[in-house]
Amino acid sequence: MEDNEIISCLLKRSEDAIVEISRKYGSYCFQIANNILSSREDAEECVNDTWNIVWNTVPPTKPVSLKAYLGKIVRNQALIKYRTYHAQKRFCGLELIMDELDECIPSNTDIAEEANSNMLTGMINTWLGTLSSADRVLFLRRYYLCESVKDISERYDLNQNAASQKLLRLRNRLKDYLDKRGYIL
Repeated sequence: MEDNEIISCLLKRSEDAIVEISRKYGSYCFQIANNILSSREDAEECVNDTWNIVWNTVPPTKPVSLKAYLGKIVRNQALIKYRTYHAQKRFCGLELIMDELDECIPSNTDIAEEANSNMLTGMINTWLGTLSSADRVLFLRRYYLCESVKDISERYDLNQNAASQKLLRLRNRLKDYLDKRGYIL
């Protein structure tokens, strides 16, 4: 079933839509959640929560890209679960990824700096637009989808060291880009 047909089913409140979403995008959503949480049970729970959220938000929302809509929801659910576990000192699966980015994008937990955070988001999006398609996909797979360097290197037929070096160069380019635009780290 095509995405527009699935969305139509959701708009008509047909439960078949969830069955089709699960069939078509279940493994995609599971992979995103599992990359963040590194726990099969927690990832499955996030995926199920995603189906529930989709059911409750379509309508009124009518996503332009169902895959992107699902990816964003499942990622947010996994990050919420990650933060909960991290606050309880039970889990630290994202620490490596966050440490890699910390040099060019420091963590920002002060609510008073929300505007600064929004500015940073815009700058990163603009920077991503300057990258080649291959570099942009590589960066997003690592830092948005939280894929392991091993998985990325296998996907793009690189050795792990080469993939790590490429990611390091991309982080350095991001840091330089932000520095040149006056973003204070």
